[in-house]
Amino acid sequence: MPSPTSPCLTAVALLAGSLFGSCSSPTSAPDTSTPDTLVASSKPAAAVQFPFGAKVDSLNGIAGHTFGQPVSAFPHMRAMQVYPGELTRTYADEGRTGAKATGWFDKHRPQVPTQLYWFLDNKFSQFRAIGDAATLRAEAIYLLGPGQAQGPHQLFWEGNRARAVFSEQARGFGLEGTLDVLSRPLEAEVAAKKQALLKAENAQ
Repeated sequence: MPSPTSPCLTAVALLAGSLFGSCSSPTSAPDTSTPDTLVASSKPAAAVQFPFGAKVDSLNGIAGHTFGQPVSAFPHMRAMQVYPGELTRTYADEGRTGAKATGWFDKHRPQVPTQLYWFLDNKFSQFRAIGDAATLRAEAIYLLGPGQAQGPHQLFWEGNRARAVFSEQARGFGLEGTLDVLSRPLEAEVAAKKQALLKAENAQ
């Protein structure tokens, strides 16, 4: 396991901290704010590939969709409100239920009701699912492998092309889980755009 002071672990720890802060109840309105903290606090570690990063790189998105795809490739999406200063657009996947359900996330929508997608310049850049912790943890491990544990309530996967974090916290009488999967190149692109905007504002 990396030492507590390694750059990658520090970055992922910061990323996880922002995830805990952004979790919302499955019965409440989803948090649709742009994950700026994720971008600012998670600069990719140079040329580091962990054994638990191979599957998140191979998937490079979520089952059925890869990072970089346009919004038009995603059916049943509802655009969320855009806030000033946001560089990405957020969409909620309303999906299909019953006999029409396709794929794991559609079929498990009762257990994982909140499913959000972020797009940068019409390119799929991040996915977030919030729901029953046990159900979501099992699917995350199935898709991405066992991951690297960071305490009893967090797993992370670090690849060269993508990263993912699963976290869980007490909610009501059970545990609520959150799974974030992000594109590292598009994450870096968001950071570069924000830096350029900041320089332009300071130059005025």
